[in-house]
Amino acid sequence: MSLSLRLNDWPETDRAMWSALIAKGNPLDEEGRFAHLREASRTKLLAGYGRWLAWLMDADPAALAESPADRCTLERLLRWRATMEAMRPMSRLSLIDDTLKIVMAAAPDATWTRHLRLRKQLKRDAGNGDQSRKSGRVLSSAVLFEAGKRHATVDVLAATTVREAMKRQRNGTIVAMLALMPIRRRAFAQLAIGTSLIVDNERISVVLSGDLTKTGVPWEAEVPAPASVLLRQYLTATRPWFLASGNQRHDLLWVGDHGEPFQVGHFGNKIACLTTKLTGVRVSPHLFRDSAATTLSRISSDAARLIRPVLAHQGFGTAERHYIHAETIDAGRDYARLINRLKRSR
Repeated sequence: MSLSLRLNDWPETDRAMWSALIAKGNPLDEEGRFAHLREASRTKLLAGYGRWLAWLMDADPAALAESPADRCTLERLLRWRATMEAMRPMSRLSLIDDTLKIVMAAAPDATWTRHLRLRKQLKRDAGNGDQSRKSGRVLSSAVLFEAGKRHATVDVLAATTVREAMKRQRNGTIVAMLALMPIRRRAFAQLAIGTSLIVDNERISVVLSGDLTKTGVPWEAEVPAPASVLLRQYLTATRPWFLASGNQRHDLLWVGDHGEPFQVGHFGNKIACLTTKLTGVRVSPHLFRDSAATTLSRISSDAARLIRPVLAHQGFGTAERHYIHAETIDAGRDYARLINRLKRSR
């Protein structure tokens, strides 16, 4: 049996519930609670809830005859959770949280107090996720930028063919720009000239509409000068060369070896492979964001305040954690300076 039940295979009551949750509003009907969600968010919820239904079908099939809210008892959730011991805490939290989001949205007037306690416990267990997976992979943004810049300039001179030189200039520019502008993978891969990337004689700006940000809030920033120099070279020479070689015409910024648009899914693996080649460390696109936050926190507590706007976060949680970390670093530096002064005064 599949680990996750597809929407078409859900019980009729569950399919009707989902349709109501994503229904678009009109002057006579109320909008569904999930109508505003992007496709990626809906897909995640569907997968999590599908796992719940698949487990019920195997472990307690009689429950499928009940309404979605009635069958989602705390006792059943605990039994389901007991089957997830081999999973990471964050994965357990994600599956149960997705399920609760759906049933609670469908039945907001039901009593969910005990369910919320379970979710709170799972969040405590999960913490900030498995930080060991990032161990040794969060490099300084300066290191990432210099690696990209070197590949887009110095390494180009050592290329034996024009195509190889163009590939190095493009790949180095990707790494260098992402190091200084760590926007999310989907938005970075879908940057389009004239809409989300505005180029004029004085500056290059990234302008993201709400549908390209996780929070749904538009975000805009100027490409920093060091990356802008590399990007202009890519825009004026490298990108046109690739487009011409593959007889392609489109507005997407990043192009493949034959001028074709990069696919979002392929983009993440490409960057991870590039960073492995250039730095010896496999850095995924999302880890560029961790690198930016860590780099800012190590500069000073004032610099740590930039984390939220740089990463386009809606909340203050990540920025607050790094701000506290930055204050600790500042205190350590002050202490070290004090010790050095005491040594010199002896």
